[in-house]
Amino acid sequence: MRLKNEPVKIETGAAFAGDGFKNRQEAGNTLTEFVKSANEPIVICIDAPWGQGKTTFLRMWEQDLKDKKIPVLYFNAWENDFSDNALTTLIGEISNSIKKLTNNGNSDKACQYWNEVKKYGAQMLKKALPAALKLTTAGLLDFDAATEQTLSNLTEAIAKEQIDHYEKAKITLSSFKEALTNFAKIISDKDRAPLIFIIDELDRCRPNFSIEVLEKVKHFFSVKNIVFILGADKTQLGHAIRSIYGQGLDVDGYLRRFIDFSYTLPPPQRGDFVKVLFQRFGFNEYFTKKTHSHTKNEEQQSLQLFASLFHVYDLTLREQEHCCSILSIAIKMTPHSVRLFPLPLCFLIVLKIKEPDLYKNFINGKASHHDLMNNVRGKDFENTLAKSHELLLLEAYLATCRCNRNFDSIVAGYRVQAKEFEQHKNEETKKVNVDRIDWVIRTIQRMEYRDEESVSLQTLLKKLELFTNFGMLGNL
Repeated sequence: MRLKNEPVKIETGAAFAGDGFKNRQEAGNTLTEFVKSANEPIVICIDAPWGQGKTTFLRMWEQDLKDKKIPVLYFNAWENDFSDNALTTLIGEISNSIKKLTNNGNSDKACQYWNEVKKYGAQMLKKALPAALKLTTAGLLDFDAATEQTLSNLTEAIAKEQIDHYEKAKITLSSFKEALTNFAKIISDKDRAPLIFIIDELDRCRPNFSIEVLEKVKHFFSVKNIVFILGADKTQLGHAIRSIYGQGLDVDGYLRRFIDFSYTLPPPQRGDFVKVLFQRFGFNEYFTKKTHSHTKNEEQQSLQLFASLFHVYDLTLREQEHCCSILSIAIKMTPHSVRLFPLPLCFLIVLKIKEPDLYKNFINGKASHHDLMNNVRGKDFENTLAKSHELLLLEAYLATCRCNRNFDSIVAGYRVQAKEFEQHKNEETKKVNVDRIDWVIRTIQRMEYRDEESVSLQTLLKKLELFTNFGMLGNL
């Protein structure tokens, strides 16, 4: 059994096999057919929130494209945003992958065209230094005396140089694009599929670098036979852009200048990812040893409650991994002969990550179990948990976890609530709540005669807080 989720293994010839999501391979196939049909330069943004598996999907799709002999490059922008010039970085990335791309018998010709691309690219980078810098103090240090006539002549010369620079830059850019077009044509496969250039993690870069990448892709690399795929959360990318241009900027309008199409990465179907995580963490090794009547259903309880809570609280895939890491440590602290109490444990794990203030208030005695139950019911818009046996049993556990087995006071409080609901005018509301309270009371009364069915909050916190003390995932 593992404490952390290992990266997905991407196999040659079966890129999506280790994913566990039924709809991700379908998404990859859809995108492949779309880019293969592209007969003009386009930029596509693969849009999904942070932590929803964009990078894993893009790496799988990259391998799938390679399996289909479609030329593809993968570039992690975040790992390269230390660079001061996005054009240099993009040219360098292609240079590093020339050998991998030229596997169709045209490597010599491709290298010839690429050398031209680099030559014109170097010229553009050299001319990009503004001539106006010559007017700075450092520039004036070259002169013995800066008379008015000298400055006048210098200004005139710089103006002419700027005009010459502009004219030469246009010619150089045209030559750069022509060489790049020829290179891309050679790289394209026999079915005329374009070169796919994937730029991932753009939303995590420095705002200046993100904007520069967008501009360079649009103005320098927009040529036939190259399709750019941007992996980014457009909402976060928008925040970065506004930090540069101001909060009043129309981000959607700005991004439309650079992005031709957006594709929203479909989320996994409910419960799919948690099943994959249980397999990857090896929880089955632990749960199969729990054969006692009180413990044999703990795996199913953990799996079902996590699946429901992940949906109700809208956890990202990364947050779901965090939850399973905490559960893994709790399991390692619990012998298979001892009850895990997965319902309150899994609920508090989710609460710790998604509602940390409420979690802290509960363990500090500033919030009651009623506050916790109201919180989850308030988020359960689709009634995923509303009438489930798990939620009712969870309420009973939370109600008794810090009462030191003083069950009478808990039951008395619920009976007062029941009488209040019996006066409710709405018959449906009255029945639902009275039935719920009656079920919880009967469960608590059973616990009074079965010591092993109650759990203390301290027992749960020992497992939860040990995870934080390890510092594996920072402050959750």
